[in-house]
Amino acid sequence: MRTIISCCLLLAISTAFGDDLEARLAKKGIKVSKDRGGKPSRLMSRGNPSLTVTDYQSLKKFPVTSMGLNASTLKNHEWGFLREHQQLKRLAIWHAKGISSLEPFSGLSVESLTIGGSMGLRDLNKGNPDKHRDAVLTLKNLPNLKTLSLYHTPLTPDDKHLAHIVKEFPKLEDLRLDFATPRGTKINITPSGLKKLHALPLKKLTIENFQSFSDAHMKALATIPTLKQIVLDSRKRPCPSQLVLALGKANADLEVEAQTKK
Repeated sequence: MRTIISCCLLLAISTAFGDDLEARLAKKGIKVSKDRGGKPSRLMSRGNPSLTVTDYQSLKKFPVTSMGLNASTLKNHEWGFLREHQQLKRLAIWHAKGISSLEPFSGLSVESLTIGGSMGLRDLNKGNPDKHRDAVLTLKNLPNLKTLSLYHTPLTPDDKHLAHIVKEFPKLEDLRLDFATPRGTKINITPSGLKKLHALPLKKLTIENFQSFSDAHMKALATIPTLKQIVLDSRKRPCPSQLVLALGKANADLEVEAQTKK
């Protein structure tokens, strides 16, 4: 009887502590969603007000499967808490200010990874633009990855970046790439480089900053054997009609979506 009472008491204390932590983090812009069974399943942080390293480390108390972190100021060596989330399937990192590489996100068990608008890659590598340009080469060892979205830094403006993605993440089914280059440099994507993507089991591909591509580039994309849909995200720039036509000419069965933001 004493054992049962003690266990119930410990459970009550643990639950109360978890509720108190959740309430404290909520004041810092962190929202924890729960599944139908009442267990934490999704965690989102808007990054305002700014969180401390201790705040991020405390997130291990919530064994969620989906996590989104915005506007983090964590440095490269301060992301170790992610490795304690063994159950994590989906991770999104937006506008990270303190990272100079993507190494902190290597070695995770996630199936879906989004990294976008990470100005730290640009600002912390001003003295070494190659590190900014080649940041994607520091992302490795994600054996379960099926969805990868990279945009607005990190960039993929070179054939070697495509080759790296194909080699490191052979299970990818959904991929988003931004072909922009650091200021003052040129894009170096060739049709033969794009053909390396044929080795992936891609079903959906989203591309941005593709306006300099030729019909040959689009043919290389349209003929990815498993591809069902391609999204052309031109942002506020015009989407060249001849490139859309080139996709249809190369693969009449391919679903093509051209997006333009006003």
